[in-house]
Amino acid sequence: MLQYEYGTSPVQAMGYTFLGPLLGSLFRPLGGLLADRLGGARVTLWTFLGMAAGTAVLLLASAAGSFGLFVGGFTALFILSGLGNGSTYKMIPAVFARRAEATVTGGGDAARAFAQARRLSGAAIAVAGAVGALGGAAIHVAFTVSYADASGTPAFLSFLVYYAVCVLILRFVYLRREPPPASATPAGVREASRA
Repeated sequence: MLQYEYGTSPVQAMGYTFLGPLLGSLFRPLGGLLADRLGGARVTLWTFLGMAAGTAVLLLASAAGSFGLFVGGFTALFILSGLGNGSTYKMIPAVFARRAEATVTGGGDAARAFAQARRLSGAAIAVAGAVGALGGAAIHVAFTVSYADASGTPAFLSFLVYYAVCVLILRFVYLRREPPPASATPAGVREASRA
């Protein structure tokens, strides 16, 4: 991308590309900490909204030919992807724990429900890791196809559509408000809604 748009050498492009995953890795623990305080789904939702804004910055930078804005937009995207990665990995066990709590509240066996929650969250985390690896390849393919027409705009627009779908899923599946069970205390309701 940097080579197509800004004429950087392969070595220069590799240097900038290396910094992105490094920043994402450094910010991943912060995403987990924020998820502990604010809820994994909420933090993940906000990171997708931020990534959409960062992608809009990249579209502007590309149209204006601004190398600094382009690097700044990608830096923001990598930081936000690290935050979102950390919050997502915190969200997964919370979702299954909430299901286990609902099973127990409904009269189910607590030990069995929480053991199943641990198994399912472990499997979901493994699948999320595999999908994340596939996502890196998909991004590369999107840019390769997009730059075949001499512009990264189609790739950026496809990312915006993806972020919008993710925001809708998070909002209407993981952040929907459910009426609390009759036996729930206000503190318990507050904790369950933070998952």
